[in-house]
Order: sequence, then C-alpha cells, then structure tokens
Amino acid sequence: METTLVVNPGSSSRKYSLYCAGELALTLRFEDVNTGFEMCSHMTGSQQVCEAVPRSEFEDSFARVYEEVDKFLFRKSAGRLDSVVVRVVAPGTYFQAHQEVTDEYLAKLKQCETSAPLHVPSLLKEIASVKKYFKQAKIIAASDSAFHQNMPSRAREYSINNEDAEFYDIHRFGYHGLSVASIVRKIHAVIGQDPERMIVCHIGSGSSVTAVKNGRSIETTMSFSPTSGLPMGSRAGDLDASGLLELMRVKNLRPRDAEVYINTNGGLFGMSGESDIRRLLARRAQNDPKAIIALDKFSYAIQKAIAASTIALGGLDVLVLTATAAVRSNELRYLILSRLEHLGICMSVDRNELLVGKDGVISVRNSPVKVVVMRTDEMGEMAQVATQFSQKLGKG
Repeated sequence: METTLVVNPGSSSRKYSLYCAGELALTLRFEDVNTGFEMCSHMTGSQQVCEAVPRSEFEDSFARVYEEVDKFLFRKSAGRLDSVVVRVVAPGTYFQAHQEVTDEYLAKLKQCETSAPLHVPSLLKEIASVKKYFKQAKIIAASDSAFHQNMPSRAREYSINNEDAEFYDIHRFGYHGLSVASIVRKIHAVIGQDPERMIVCHIGSGSSVTAVKNGRSIETTMSFSPTSGLPMGSRAGDLDASGLLELMRVKNLRPRDAEVYINTNGGLFGMSGESDIRRLLARRAQNDPKAIIALDKFSYAIQKAIAASTIALGGLDVLVLTATAAVRSNELRYLILSRLEHLGICMSVDRNELLVGKDGVISVRNSPVKVVVMRTDEMGEMAQVATQFSQKLGKG
C-alpha cells in the first residue's frame, strides 16, 4: 500500500496530510489562533481533536508529526512511509516543475532564500526534518508556480531588457498554483459545469487573484516572488521600485534587509499593526480607524484585480472565493463583493451570511456571474502530484 505524507508549510500555518493508497487517512494542522497556538488532528472516520500547543511546538512541528504518523502506520500495519511531497514556493523557471528533491535541487533552493523569506527558510527546515525522521522516503517537490508556467508572454514578461530578463531569469512566475489547480479540478462537482472564464481569489495570509480560461492560468497577481501583487497579511504587495529604493536609502537597508522589511512590515500588519484578518474584522466592528482603512485598502486591491482579470478573460462566468479567510468570513466576502455589481457580480446577502466553512453559491439566482465559495484542496492536489510522479518513475 503506497503511503504519502503531504507537507504544506505556509507563512502562518503548518499543514500535514497522510494518504494511504491514494485516500486521505490523517490530517494534522498547526495554526496561530486568537488564543495562541493549536494543533488539530483528524483521522478519517472520526472526530477532529484540537489542543493548545506551545509556540515551540508550533515552530518545530515535525517531531510531533513524525510521532503521530509513526503511530498511525504501526496501528494500520502499513509499513514505512514511501514518499513525502512538499509545497515549494520559490522564484525561478527551474522551480516551475514538480520534481524530486535532490542535492542539486536543495542547492538551488538555498540560493533563492532571500527572494521568498517567508517560505524558503521554513521549507528548507521541513525538508531537513523529513530527511532526519523519514530517511527512506522519496521527497517530491510540488511546485506552487507550475500551474502558471504557460501564461502568455504578455502576462509572464516584464518590460525590461530582454537579455537581462533571460540571463537573470526575471519573469512573472505566479504562486498559489496548487490552490487554483484544485479549484479547477473540483469546480464541476460544486456547480455542475467547467466554466470557460473563471477568476479564483485565494484569500488568506497570502492572497492572489488568478484568471483561468478553459482550465489554464492566463494572468495572476503574484509575479516574480510571492511578495508581489495584493497587500497581504504582512507582505506589502506591489510597491513602486523607487519607493522601495527610497526606503532603503533613508533607513540604510541592505537588499536582504529590504526584502525582509516588505515581507514582514507591510500589508495589513504595516497599515494596522495586525496581520490576522479575523482580529482586524473584530477591530473594524469597534470602529477602529486603522482596521477600517487597512481592510478597505485590502478589499479595494482585490476588487481592482478582479476587474483587471476580466480584461484578460474577455468577460467572466464564475468568480471563486477560496482559502481560509474567504471561506470562514461572510463579512470579508461582503467587503470584497460590495463594489462589483457593474461586472455582473450580484451577491445574495442571505446566502452569504448562511454559508460559512462550506462550499456553495452565494450569488443571486439571476446573477450574470456565478459567485462560488469553495474550500481549497492544496493537500489533495499535492497528493495527486506525488501519485503521478510515482507512476512516471514506475514507467521509467
């Protein structure tokens, strides 16, 4: 029986799923919540169990993961773990393909550490833990930008010197590809059709908007690095290069310092001192001016990206809101959808309020554009990558 562990180290959470013979068997999630840190475990066929954990266990979660996975495999007499698939968020054409993690791959990953400081360091740490605890398992890198690798050149290229762009590999790579791919795979089951023109809004600690035409990415807001595009939890999003250069000059920042600055001192945190959307919504309800401004800027940026994506698509059939913040908060969805009626996006207030944490349609019945709330399934998408990779190796 083939066993695969899916590892998804995000910027504010750690997610792990164990698949046995292609079926989900066990999930573990470590997350920063309002009351501190928690770990939730869920074995298929049983109730989810959540418990508070110290910060140290949140930051070094893999020791606990190994313990839980080892116990599960022993109880099920499933033998040892066959493969581990990890989500890779890293800029570069080299990383726009799913592949086995080799010494060469690790070396290239370390070289781009400064370009994705919220993801690559934690990813390298997770891979080191995999090698320590599951020595025999094959490690597969699931590229978070592979879904965007065939974007048209008008969307992929910057308006810089062609020779420099090619030599230094400076292109718009895009991210959240695994999330968007999972929506493409699952959308028919939710609405009974495969839309020709679809926009997927992934809204969480990291946020992006992607235009999907006939199942393929043709435009997305994240570009060279996951810092770009929309303002996010602590990432600045798009910033005039001259503005960043001025900050570097007046604050005496070196390039690495500047990279860390725009990744950790920008976005919602930079504007309000808080990166958690749940807490910001609570502050907004209390008429906190900083929270009001931050969320208005955040929703406005998403609205602009949605409108721009309709140009790439030549219209719009379906708008999908996915990822943690969008799925959990009807209030946030209301803020995002409130100024889009001119695009044919007509939200049902009642449906929106009733739908929390589930998949479904929240647009009015006669809305020209169908608005759908869907849970993303990055873990399932990564498990499919591992299965396809193993089959490919078997044929080879």
